[in-house]
Amino acid sequence: MKVLIVGAGGQGGPCASILSRDDTVEEIRLADLDLSVAQKVADKIGSPKIKIAAVDATKSSEVAKLADGVDVVMDFVMPWMATYVMKGALTAKAHYVNSAFDTPFWEEIAEGKTREELTLCKDFEAAGLTALLGCGMAPGFINVLIREQTDNMDRVDSIKIRLGKAKTGGGEYDDIIVPWNPGWAPIQALKDCADNAICFDQGKYGYVEPYAGIEEWPFEEPVGKKLVSHHSHEEPYSLPLTIGKGLKYCDFKYYVCYHPAALVSLGLASNEEIDVKGTKIKPIDVCAAVLPKAGNAFLTEEPAKFDYTDKHVFMSMQAEVQGEKNGKPVTSLINCPQMTTPCQPIYDLFGTTLVNVALPAVCGAKQIAEGAERGVIFAEQLDPQRYLEILKATGYPYEWQVTLK
Repeated sequence: MKVLIVGAGGQGGPCASILSRDDTVEEIRLADLDLSVAQKVADKIGSPKIKIAAVDATKSSEVAKLADGVDVVMDFVMPWMATYVMKGALTAKAHYVNSAFDTPFWEEIAEGKTREELTLCKDFEAAGLTALLGCGMAPGFINVLIREQTDNMDRVDSIKIRLGKAKTGGGEYDDIIVPWNPGWAPIQALKDCADNAICFDQGKYGYVEPYAGIEEWPFEEPVGKKLVSHHSHEEPYSLPLTIGKGLKYCDFKYYVCYHPAALVSLGLASNEEIDVKGTKIKPIDVCAAVLPKAGNAFLTEEPAKFDYTDKHVFMSMQAEVQGEKNGKPVTSLINCPQMTTPCQPIYDLFGTTLVNVALPAVCGAKQIAEGAERGVIFAEQLDPQRYLEILKATGYPYEWQVTLK
């Protein structure tokens, strides 16, 4: 298989590392707007399979030229650039995968368009190609696990997705007084917190305000009970569109992190200009000036910190699926703990621990290359059994739990 990776940053680097160790992959074209970033990633991986190039992802012709002859284009640039990269893949007659999506698909789905009516769906279908949207961890891996459970139900009533994080070994009030760093682009993370979130309720799409629907959710220990609230995310868009079976409710809630919550409530995440002593400024620009800059965790990964991470950094992602089977109510609780630990075995296998987004995307790419529904599809439309077979075949030492009620 030949692959073009667009974007050599925090997800593109791990993706290239994973693919470089895959015997079924013969060529990896790693492209980024900043050629020096692609070079640093290639140097760290040290595989002869990798060839680097510069690309402007908003120029479909550049993407198409680099994609000539590849089987799959994997997109790890900003979600709003998706259609540009998709058009490049389509021109090159290659399949397409991304780990996140937003415009124009969010608006089209909320407006009630069918999957076949989505941008570029008919074009990919006519070309015999698949554009797989949202195939990272969330959206992506969790969608596949949800589909596995809904396949075993006669009716699906609700799908609730929750994500919580915790860090131990520090001070009791570290969550409040230690400077905020979400681990990726802080300003994009802040914007996500400030945006209205989609919620599918009573069979209809609707938007709710930031931090609406606050509730306490009992994650598994050591994450434990956390306040969660509605959060702008992809799953409540695609799952109601694809799952069917009478689904009436679907949401995504993220744990309430104090720092961005305070900034949003104070209006400091706003793009609207305000007057400060005669000077017009955007509050979010002030935040951008003081928050840490986006980094490349793949290039700065430190094995010396693996033991600390294993013992003190935790994440829990859960999905509660309620429905009916054989005339009786049934609930499936999917529990996914941290996907990047234990660090050392994962690092030895893939050359990186940062596999939570990249590895699910790689599995999706391999699956659509061997055969899947054509057109624009979402992760939950993949055959879940085959997807999990591909994942397990990588040797990834990960386990999740499903509890039936």
